[in-house]
Amino acid sequence: MKKRIFPILLILIMVFTSPAYAASTRAAAATPHISFDGTTASCSVFIAADRPTDKIDAVIKLWHGSECIETWEKSSVGELDFKGKVKVTKGQTYQLTVDITLAGKAQPRLSVEKTCK
Repeated sequence: MKKRIFPILLILIMVFTSPAYAASTRAAAATPHISFDGTTASCSVFIAADRPTDKIDAVIKLWHGSECIETWEKSSVGELDFKGKVKVTKGQTYQLTVDITLAGKAQPRLSVEKTCK
């Protein structure tokens, strides 16, 4: 009986003292923004990956209702800082959407909506 207890005890010690590694989820901190200067919309997006070596692919679109009026496709590593301008119409509402792929994995779509006044 004593000969069986020692190996079992050794196995239990090894099991309970081994470190557990959680799967890390990669996420990007992203901020889309629209501002207006007269009839010019300034669209900007800043994306920072959680690792400086992560590849970032972004598809940025400006929408007027269901019509996409401008599309930009940008790529970078670690962080992406995008700025673009588009002619718009006063009194209309526009939506800026950002589809991000971070290190090969699609992230949830981000969007912001604003009216040109």
